[in-house]
Amino acid sequence: MSSLRKKALIRLLLCAVVLIATIVFSVMLLSGAFDGDAEPASEPASTSDSVSEAPSKGTDAAPAEGDATVEGDSAAESVAEPTPEPTPEPTPVNFDGLSEQPSTVYAEGEQPNYTVTPDSNMNLRAGPGTDFDKVAQIPAGTAVTALGANADETWVVVQYEGQYGWLAKEYLNAA
Repeated sequence: MSSLRKKALIRLLLCAVVLIATIVFSVMLLSGAFDGDAEPASEPASTSDSVSEAPSKGTDAAPAEGDATVEGDSAAESVAEPTPEPTPEPTPVNFDGLSEQPSTVYAEGEQPNYTVTPDSNMNLRAGPGTDFDKVAQIPAGTAVTALGANADETWVVVQYEGQYGWLAKEYLNAA
């Protein structure tokens, strides 16, 4: 082979490589790979919590809107926005029959247990004070569970025989 033919073949080969590189660059540019939205493909998926695998060939799932993928690449990574977990709204507690609701409501499992003093019966009242109506009478020595309390925790809300009411904490013994 002559030296002139060798030079021409090398030039032709270089032109083919440049042409292929130009086509690849154009496809990547048109697909949005250089828009700055997508993370580099060389970065491992474990470095970001919001990176997920794109569906592989043969699946019916389509990439989510806004995901950057390269056509023809079945292992392309995409950036998915994390879905925030909804914060559960606390259900308002309403103790039926009370003139005044407690300012503190004890969570299940954190409710203190008391017993009524063994000396005498206690009046279950509609509010935290002796000026509120008497709802029921609790016998001496009866065990009760506090469901809530007033702001200074001198009175507690209990349930006795299906009836909610307030008891003065100073006349209760911790169980």
